[in-house]
Amino acid sequence: MSLLAVSCCLALLVGQAFGAGYHEDIGIPEASRIRLKEAQRASERISGGVASDYGDNPYLAGILITLRSGQLSVCSGTLLSTWRVLTAAQCWYDGYNVGRKAEVRQGLVELFNAFRFDVARVTMHPGYNPISLLNDLAIMQVDSGFWSNNKMMIPVFLPGLYETNTYAGVDARVSGYGKTSDYDQLNPNTQQHALTVKVMGPWECYWSMARRPADSSKVMCTPGSVLWGTCGADLGGPLVVPNFNATGSHLLIGVISIQSPFGCTSSFATGYTRVSEYVDWILNH
Repeated sequence: MSLLAVSCCLALLVGQAFGAGYHEDIGIPEASRIRLKEAQRASERISGGVASDYGDNPYLAGILITLRSGQLSVCSGTLLSTWRVLTAAQCWYDGYNVGRKAEVRQGLVELFNAFRFDVARVTMHPGYNPISLLNDLAIMQVDSGFWSNNKMMIPVFLPGLYETNTYAGVDARVSGYGKTSDYDQLNPNTQQHALTVKVMGPWECYWSMARRPADSSKVMCTPGSVLWGTCGADLGGPLVVPNFNATGSHLLIGVISIQSPFGCTSSFATGYTRVSEYVDWILNH
């Protein structure tokens, strides 16, 4: 998820590994791998996560992006309403590749077998920077609404305006379509995976990521481990507080943005765009 003689070249490569270049490095090969393994009844999900049953992550969306190069890439996203999905801006433009069209897959645990909803419009945050990953958010509007009576299609609940809670120490649930390990093997399951992790405090978050965030106030983290971590196609997926305040609603607090370039289980923290910093922008779109 380094020699002085070639420092200029390495700086460029490190920039691509840490920031821009998601589609060529991860998204495109992940789309091909997931399609193949679903055909072979395989699983490729969050590393160390638990296989999800129907309805476990009703807000989780799969996103297939056809790039201008014609190649297919993959991300995850979160249902905001019956018409809109929130994801990472990297999924549409990673600094090198830009999307030509996209579709949301929802309603089943299998990415390529789920119901298809074509994306009519993509709105990236105007302050998004593909190198620093600052303001790494995009909203996708589908051209036909999700089915409100389907228990696999339930939008998340957003934090209130001006929310100041850091959620440090809170148990949260991360879910997505990324692979189950750096060296994942074929197995008979083909489901979404999810994992319960504890939200880190701001200071611990800053020092635990493989790359320091451009603005730590707009990023939150969950710890990495040699046993678990977010992988590849999890990018853009949700970090939620399930059954928030015993309301039965899933509170969206983060969107997967900064993953370790050294692997899913490299023990570096996963960085999320902190949703509470962007509620006003989200509601306006």
